[in-house]
Amino acid sequence: MQYANELYFAIVATILWGIVIGGKSLVDQSKVFQPEGYWFLALILTACSFTIFAIASILFIGLLNPANTLFVGGYLYLGAYYRSLHQPLTKQFNKFILLAIVLFAVVYQYLMQFGTFTQRVGLIGAVISLCLLWQLVELRQLQKHQIRMPIFLIFTIMAELSLTAFRLIILIYSDTPSNINLYQEAFLSSVVRWFWTAFTVLSFIALVGYKIERVSAESQKNNIQNHLMKLELANKKAEQSELQLLASLNALAKARDNETGNHIIRTQNYVKILALRLRNDGYYTESLSDQSVDLLFKAAPLHDLGKIGIPDKILLKNGPLTDEEWIIMKTHTLIGESVLNTSGVELDFNSDLIAKAIKIAGGHHEKWDGTGYPRGLEGVAIPLEARIMSLADMYDALVSERVYKKAWTHEQAVQEIISKRGANFDPWIVDAFIAEQDSFREIAYLHRDI
Repeated sequence: MQYANELYFAIVATILWGIVIGGKSLVDQSKVFQPEGYWFLALILTACSFTIFAIASILFIGLLNPANTLFVGGYLYLGAYYRSLHQPLTKQFNKFILLAIVLFAVVYQYLMQFGTFTQRVGLIGAVISLCLLWQLVELRQLQKHQIRMPIFLIFTIMAELSLTAFRLIILIYSDTPSNINLYQEAFLSSVVRWFWTAFTVLSFIALVGYKIERVSAESQKNNIQNHLMKLELANKKAEQSELQLLASLNALAKARDNETGNHIIRTQNYVKILALRLRNDGYYTESLSDQSVDLLFKAAPLHDLGKIGIPDKILLKNGPLTDEEWIIMKTHTLIGESVLNTSGVELDFNSDLIAKAIKIAGGHHEKWDGTGYPRGLEGVAIPLEARIMSLADMYDALVSERVYKKAWTHEQAVQEIISKRGANFDPWIVDAFIAEQDSFREIAYLHRDI
């Protein structure tokens, strides 16, 4: 029987050390003696105890004390680990665990010298049973806190508890000599102990499986968070590049525009007011989200960017343009599109802002009835952004003074735009303009050219 026990302990020790090596990557080695690493500490203590069990009969039978003490310590630290998953462990609690281990070692040593085999096994069985009951209580608390532990783990603990009790019953009701040791235990109780400790090993396997699943889930969560952070950084970088480009293009547009800087401010505000009114009235709501309106506001200053390609003798002419000059002037829409398209490629990302600016630059001189330029688009074929910009640009042109004309009154400009409802302009946009005409008047006054 002794050889069978020694062999069994050696096999279990080998399996446990294999689990230790395999589970090493699942725990931070610097935190083994902290609550989050107690499961691994329990595994090491149990592996050490079985190693000592395997050699104690050969080296020194007194090693059974540290072997059993480490074995009990493993159960205690497993209970502490389960407890730490739903509430913090205090320093006093950790000291209590150490005190319990030391107390067990003292009592067991006393029984080694003055007690019987049944008393020693009874002590171990009673302490282990209490530890197992405590573990089940902590696992129950974890369920209440919506922390799911493997069902198999609960099954192994219950099996250990049952077999421990069964072993105690066998020893109590059998005529066991008081002077034998662990290795000389009767066959039936030895077999029960083997099954009990086998379930101990299985409980560690279940726990390691749980840790693998948890570490994998946390790793996946961290990967997702890292990916989102990278996307956020990329978006911020793209936004910064976009804003830098926008500032450069705005500066270029202002430098070559024959209008004043206030023209850009006014038209920006006009398009925003029109967009918000259209949305409030229930028109084009899908195309006029808060983000879209904001992008429209930012893109509006680039509507005449193409004028950078118009010769000075035409762009800066002090008087009306000839027919031939108007043909050249009209190309500013296509030039603006081309410049913005090139900018979008250089940015190397899909820019909603640049996309809106392209639509505005290329389409703000198109007319609802199809008589506009450069493509003669008709109705809703004209981008919404361009249709809004068209009315805003015309109103500002009418109420502003030019070298070739005097400024119209607000009332005259309103009547002119109304007269072109359904011809030059989208009827719904004209209706939005009528509803907001007082706002247009206020903006024109606040940002008037001085």
